[in-house]
Amino acid sequence: MLLGIICNKKSDDIDSLQAVNHMYLNAVATHMAVQPVLIPAEMDEGTPDVALLLQRLDGLLLTGNRTNLHPSNFGIAPSPAYEPYDRGRDAVALALVKGALAIDLPVLAICRGYQELNVACGGSLMTDIHLQDGRLAHLTPDSDYNTKRFAARHDVHFTEDGYFHKLLGVRSAITNSLHWQAVDRVGENLAIEARAEDGIIEALRHTKARYCVGVQWHPEFQFGENIISAPLFADFERAMRDYADGK
Repeated sequence: MLLGIICNKKSDDIDSLQAVNHMYLNAVATHMAVQPVLIPAEMDEGTPDVALLLQRLDGLLLTGNRTNLHPSNFGIAPSPAYEPYDRGRDAVALALVKGALAIDLPVLAICRGYQELNVACGGSLMTDIHLQDGRLAHLTPDSDYNTKRFAARHDVHFTEDGYFHKLLGVRSAITNSLHWQAVDRVGENLAIEARAEDGIIEALRHTKARYCVGVQWHPEFQFGENIISAPLFADFERAMRDYADGK
């Protein structure tokens, strides 16, 4: 089975490049029997042929990144609070989400990918949530060590009888937190599957799709050390296999 994984634009001393963080690849290799296929998030001659690409895939993984969706994608004026941007990734990711939903391709969306899912379905985002009264500090911890940056920090409470409640058999779990933006208006056909203790929406599920789940946290890190990640990746693989068997 082929799992498409969207890349992010990076830069080094010589040139810019497209890359995927190895944490995603390690999690996929550990918990899924699939072949990753990396999808550039920007091309000199425009976006990839999304329809042709999606026909070849059995699943789509939307990764996180430090860049944010440009607010023009959800009807808000640009401001420094929403920066930095990657308009190339916006174009490719939003097209991939809409194309995947159109053919019922299984999707797992993480962090930026989760926000892309919401925006692709007509939702919006809010920024600087750490400055709002009563909110937790969802920001990335200031550390050079991933073990501290991605450490579990706050509870999320799962919707009763929802996806995660049924998958895990519990009503809450501890997740990491590395974001200053969050879902505001929920997109069409998306159901809330988890909230943080302060009310921030932390997970969504597309109610009309075979399998389309998005999470604000990072299940790809410490995937062997929490109760969420292994079942989540395994269930994503199950959905991919069902899709592949039905082709």
